[in-house]
Amino acid sequence: MTWQVAWEPAALNAAVGHLKADPYSVDALLRVTDQLAENERPEGARPWGTGHRRLHRGPWRVLCRVDHDTRTLHIEHVGRTGA
Repeated sequence: MTWQVAWEPAALNAAVGHLKADPYSVDALLRVTDQLAENERPEGARPWGTGHRRLHRGPWRVLCRVDHDTRTLHIEHVGRTGA
């Protein structure tokens, strides 16, 4: 069963902020988050507190809130490591 993936404005703005300097990495981030619709617990995803999950993929860290009632993953924060 599929999930919806919804980007919160702050997370989307953070990703867009890296678009000019690293468009290929941002494209990879968007592909990874799109795949969450089919697999909401991919390899590298870990529980983060109550009702959240954190995903590490390449230089990106993604924090999403899980809403089981609406089957929606809300991308609340994205950030990059120093690598």
